[in-house]
Amino acid sequence: MQISSPKIKLGFVGAGFIGQVAHIENYAQLEECELHAIADLRPKLREQVADKYAITQRFETHTDLLNNTDVDAVVIVTARVHTADVVRDCLLAGKHVFSEKPMAGNSKIAAELVELAAQKGLVYCVGYMKRHDQGVIKAKQLFDQVMADNSLGNLLQVSAQCYMGDSYCKAAGYIHGQEQRPQMQDEALFAPHWLKEEHKPIFARYVNVHSHLLNLIRHFLNTTPSVEYFNYLSPLAHICVMRTASQLIVLETGEVNQKDWQEKCTFIFEHGQLIITLPPALLRNVPAHIELRRHGDVSENTHFQVEWSWSFKNQASAFIQDVRNRNTDSTIGAQQALTDIQLAEAIWKKLSN
Repeated sequence: MQISSPKIKLGFVGAGFIGQVAHIENYAQLEECELHAIADLRPKLREQVADKYAITQRFETHTDLLNNTDVDAVVIVTARVHTADVVRDCLLAGKHVFSEKPMAGNSKIAAELVELAAQKGLVYCVGYMKRHDQGVIKAKQLFDQVMADNSLGNLLQVSAQCYMGDSYCKAAGYIHGQEQRPQMQDEALFAPHWLKEEHKPIFARYVNVHSHLLNLIRHFLNTTPSVEYFNYLSPLAHICVMRTASQLIVLETGEVNQKDWQEKCTFIFEHGQLIITLPPALLRNVPAHIELRRHGDVSENTHFQVEWSWSFKNQASAFIQDVRNRNTDSTIGAQQALTDIQLAEAIWKKLSN
């Protein structure tokens, strides 16, 4: 698909809270793109959001949008159960695609979408915005450095935790629609068929929230670990043990009743630690915090402050550049998201055995 105009023409499917706050608003601040079309089943909300951002082309459904506009790329932020179908239609129409995660409810559907995008030669990205967090980027540079120079010795273990609380941080500035959300199908219908029925909705929740850490662990280690153990006491608390050829990985995840958001990844070396503390998703312009600890005769703790920036806005800019450059091997490319779903399925298979 050739880009015919100086600016990338964007279409949006979904005008709800996350669609507005995390996506439309950020693209609206970029000079390289044009907010060209929007689709949402809620007519009043659709009109209000389109008026706010001066989006001229307005449609009820994504199929109407695809049939009536010349958009270059579509940003899809709709109910998770509908995401895969909308993505498929957009790819078949020859549009570059960004969708929120999870890209699909299981790896079979996800693999079909990745293959379709490859056949069409289209950019297809999935919303792992933490890969564009400037703190995470700096931490990866430090990690690669200490791995290369062996200044902290061997990497022994990875300890990661996510105890999700409130990530919204009282986000404001969006339009509160009063219309009822359209009826949605049960997420459990899209979970892997081999899961027990009682596990399917929990799996859907797990993939939506905790695949971020799975993605980051794979990104830093540059490999996909094997799964040794997984269990949970309730839908709100899980523990997983994984390993690579040389390291053990312990992943603790859960949901707690708190205003804060606790998410951290610690890389434990023989002579030190690299600690990444991730911010709540909607805390604007606050990147991840990085601490590098060096142990020896004299221990040193170094804290790194990177530029204030918001991962969601960085992600929007990166997607536009990917589309402009026809980069089908994006940092947040769908192939990476497929691997995360496959790893999540390997984790939950340990529970089913």
